[in-house]
Amino acid sequence: MAALACLLACGQEQAQPAKAAGNSWQRFNLPQYDSIYSLAFPSSGQAWAACEHGKLFTFNGSLWAAAESPTGSMLFDLAFAGPGTGFAAGAAGTILTYANGRWAQYETGIDWDIMDLFALNQGEAWAVGENSIILHYANHEWKEHQAPVVGYLTRTFFTGPDNGWAVGNNGLILHYDGSRWSQAASPTTANLYGLSFPAADSGWAVGAFGTILRYADGQWQLSGSPVESHLLAMHWASPDRGWIVGASGVILEYQNGDWQKIDSPCKKSLYAVSVDGNGSLWVAGKGGKIFKRQ
Repeated sequence: MAALACLLACGQEQAQPAKAAGNSWQRFNLPQYDSIYSLAFPSSGQAWAACEHGKLFTFNGSLWAAAESPTGSMLFDLAFAGPGTGFAAGAAGTILTYANGRWAQYETGIDWDIMDLFALNQGEAWAVGENSIILHYANHEWKEHQAPVVGYLTRTFFTGPDNGWAVGNNGLILHYDGSRWSQAASPTTANLYGLSFPAADSGWAVGAFGTILRYADGQWQLSGSPVESHLLAMHWASPDRGWIVGASGVILEYQNGDWQKIDSPCKKSLYAVSVDGNGSLWVAGKGGKIFKRQ
């Protein structure tokens, strides 16, 4: 397992909420301390967590409970196109589909790790991973797309069917224009672990040693960072409100046009960050801990 997977690798059936960590965070612990790699909130009344060992958990508003999973492989990401349609992906080519209230495994025939997913709608999604794997979901099946270079892809994000991005190791950035993938100019050689576009013409990527990149005016540029910790994931609630999480529990918040470090509820690595339908911020990561800030 390379880069991001190595960082990620670094009981009861319900997780009970614990007392708040700090002044504003509420803590939830998953059973058996399984590390959490992805959080998803497809609707105001539905939440999911993907973990190591193929475990999946759902949230009913007060408790996280184990859900049936068809795999024992590590699950690195979740993507939903609504409350009833979703995907999960992970180690050794694992892809799961969620429909009719249950998860099923899709046989990809791929042995490489699949690190990230993006669902455009119920009928179209993308996945990327190790060895430049790029998969496109359409007409109820996943098909491989040709990557322009060989690399380790960690994240993908689409602003529309004809505008997609992927990032990976050694500063690798790829762009999809609706017909093919091409390599984009990158201002860094650092491994990139997070990617998000709050608007079609404005994007961000984050990675090792506190690296933050910004996409504006048609090009990627280095942006200032208040930390040197590995930055592993990011989420935007609006074009002017976003968060980044990473190693040693670091949390950055975008405020007034700048990234600022904010109080964290833990010291362990955080791999996932998201916002629910009520506007509450959620972070999760190593050791099966999930934290919520109102």
